[in-house]
Amino acid sequence: MNDELPPEDQDAAWVTITTPFDAGWLTGFMENPQRLLRINSQMEFLEFEQTGAHTYRMKAKNLSNGREIETVLTVTAEEGGIRITYDTGLKTATRFAIQPQTDGTAHLVVTDEYSGTTKQEREARIDEVDKSLVQWGRDLHRYIYLWQKWSWVPGWRWYMCTVWQSMRPMARRISNLLMVITLIEFIMFLMVFTIFWFEFDKYFD
Repeated sequence: MNDELPPEDQDAAWVTITTPFDAGWLTGFMENPQRLLRINSQMEFLEFEQTGAHTYRMKAKNLSNGREIETVLTVTAEEGGIRITYDTGLKTATRFAIQPQTDGTAHLVVTDEYSGTTKQEREARIDEVDKSLVQWGRDLHRYIYLWQKWSWVPGWRWYMCTVWQSMRPMARRISNLLMVITLIEFIMFLMVFTIFWFEFDKYFD
């Protein structure tokens, strides 16, 4: 993943995410805008509901700046991607664009736009700037590579799209910790069982 800063006079910031998939797969991945937003570990969603064919109402807390957001999202298709516009707030839109690569894979570029306000207004409302973009890029990168690695496991896709997606960031961290602890306990059980089995065989030789 590469993160870049825009020129000073440009009202946008973006990250470029490398992926192991092609443009067709990324196109399908972007068909679920709620998943794209919820992958961001810096957003704690309080409410999210679809209100129309391409509109959603969202209420969330942005952990990167401590501000609560309540807005209506409108999703529109663009050439090579989608654009999510917000009806309130300093950030006016987020664009997801696909960049095909010569090796057959594609990059995903996520751009936060602030074009609806002047530079002076942005400076006056600097505390409203969404600081989660770089972390969001890391989260998307990790999610996509985990999908490539584990999506063949029965039930994994359902868990990620249904259970994991609806969790708050803290719940995800706790869930991951519990899974690691469970895995360690299982490995220790196997080690103890193996030792017991070999020792048990000695008494009956």
